[in-house]
Amino acid sequence: NMFTTPYWKLAVSLGVMALVYVTACSGAYTREIVNDKLPLQERPSWLQTCKRSNPNENKCFRQLFEGCFPALAAGVPEIGVKSFEPLNIDQVSVSKGSGNLVLSGGFQNLIIRGPSNATVKRANLDLDRRLLNFELELPKLRIRAKYNLKGNILLLPLVGSGDVAMALKNVHTTVYTRISLRNETRTGDEIIHIDEMKVGFEVGAMRIHLKNLFNGNDILAASINSFLNQNGKEVIAELRPDLELGLADIFHGLWNNVFSKMPTKLWLV
Repeated sequence: NMFTTPYWKLAVSLGVMALVYVTACSGAYTREIVNDKLPLQERPSWLQTCKRSNPNENKCFRQLFEGCFPALAAGVPEIGVKSFEPLNIDQVSVSKGSGNLVLSGGFQNLIIRGPSNATVKRANLDLDRRLLNFELELPKLRIRAKYNLKGNILLLPLVGSGDVAMALKNVHTTVYTRISLRNETRTGDEIIHIDEMKVGFEVGAMRIHLKNLFNGNDILAASINSFLNQNGKEVIAELRPDLELGLADIFHGLWNNVFSKMPTKLWLV
């Protein structure tokens, strides 16, 4: 039986890596957002202020950071920040061509619901050491996408295209960044820029369903989906290094787009 424990790593790589793997980067960030809108020049009601000399006093920066989430979830079109509820990712490519697993294809139109329900457990800004770190807890993330995959797992051909759905519960994310203070090229305003980012995460539970696997062979498809759901912890453990790199690539672009439109003069006083 290919779904016994010795084969879980292969089966895991087959389904879930392809679904949520977001292109591991090799030191370079590939998802920078091009945005020609000018930065804010007046402080909006959703942006609190903190002391520049000690932004973490009385958890001020944590409250400021969390206070931005409702506005960012809705989107701030005047500064070119798109809504992240839901979070849309246009395409994810997949390629693995050696060993017992050969897989190529990708996913399109990923829609991720739940980011706006994040609770900020911790957020710290250290201007002297140029560090900005935060921890988020998300009760549930729901992911839907289209997929198109072709390959082999062990001796079994894998061909499928259709809808895929995934749910992650109790997601705990830690983000560590090194920052620099730069001047916006047109206005001269000081802004925060994230130079390096490292993301870590843990997931309490996972559910996944890939439709139309094996060209509609319901028996084989049910076996793969059942196996993946019964081995959720192992799935996440196997995928974590690649996922953390990929998430850092996406978040690096998203957060730099936000901070580039929020001059420090408006919120560090």
